[in-house]
Amino acid sequence: MRLHGLWLTLATMASLPCSNAVAQSADTLKLKLESALRFDNNLFRLPASANAEALIGKPSAAEKVDINSLSLVFSTSLSMQKFELSASVAKYGYQNFSYLSYVAHSYNAAWHWALTPSLQGNLGSQRQETINDFADNQGTTTQNLRRNTSSRLDAAYEVDGSWSVVTGVSQSAQTNQQVSTAEGDYSARSADLGLRYASGTGSTISYTLRNNTGNYLNRVLSPSGLFDDGFRQTDTELRLHWILSGKSVVDLYTSQISRSHPNYAQRDYNGRNAGINFNWALSGKSTLVASWARELSSYQTFYSNYTLSNRLAFTPVWQLGPKTILRARYEVTQSDYLGSPFGLISVQRSDTSNAASLSLDWQPHPYFTISTSIENATRKSNLAGLDYESKMATVSAQFSY
Repeated sequence: MRLHGLWLTLATMASLPCSNAVAQSADTLKLKLESALRFDNNLFRLPASANAEALIGKPSAAEKVDINSLSLVFSTSLSMQKFELSASVAKYGYQNFSYLSYVAHSYNAAWHWALTPSLQGNLGSQRQETINDFADNQGTTTQNLRRNTSSRLDAAYEVDGSWSVVTGVSQSAQTNQQVSTAEGDYSARSADLGLRYASGTGSTISYTLRNNTGNYLNRVLSPSGLFDDGFRQTDTELRLHWILSGKSVVDLYTSQISRSHPNYAQRDYNGRNAGINFNWALSGKSTLVASWARELSSYQTFYSNYTLSNRLAFTPVWQLGPKTILRARYEVTQSDYLGSPFGLISVQRSDTSNAASLSLDWQPHPYFTISTSIENATRKSNLAGLDYESKMATVSAQFSY
């Protein structure tokens, strides 16, 4: 099912003037211009013992990045339909390592459709372009951009006032500019079916069964490396959105996943994902978000099939004044690299990552915002050469109209 052409047609229709719909629509069009300067004292995430001159041809991995972006956000409503479209172009200019400079094109389009009050759904498509994180992609001499795209069509039919049947289909793809086996290029299709219950207070609980089929791109079968050309995955998921009070909301989920490969069963794995997100409005001017997640993710190397990560994060936000917001975040992640395809190995890789950041937003004018942030990130690994520490600072100005 080709959803990309369909969303583009719908987005184009939504942007066309329609004299019969003027009285029913509430159109909004917003323009955003942003310029930022980012400082990073260890762009390539090198360990302290690394010989930077030998690895990158410079005595230091410090870098300044100029980021300039233009974004357009459009939304319109027509009767029971709502259309949303956002698109952005961002230019990243690297001062010391100019070969990394690139221009990213991203978009997010959605049609929130309704045939009747009881039958509603969404049709959406997304595209995002970024440079690969050097923490896990340690090539330092060539540019390696990653593009992620996804499209989804879903529907919900309200059986009665509380129960709904939900279903959907989606397709996604990931491509890297340089060949990557650990997180290789792929395309995937999925279909899901579930049941959802909504209480009168707004809390919901849902159960979903999802089947995924994927193909690895730019890859042929590799008996020596046990790299397959496809995969299948089945997920069964239970989610709870629980409104505890007017000031606190809890989101919980748990899912059992089973991933298999048609040719090399040595790459198969299964396990449980789970997570909780607690959002608490401490006062009218401060909030706290606390979250924990356990996640399994494919990571194919000679020593692992997947990663098991446990992530804990705290994000307090303070409204210091009518024009000033202060945010802090602390996150710690324990990642184990599991499922050796060739049997037992002497040491199973295990990493611990920490990231702490503080940011301040000041809006002196409704159309103008100045932001600044500082961040410190570290990783400790039981394998040599994977430790690093990085300090970053960013200053940006945004005009929005």
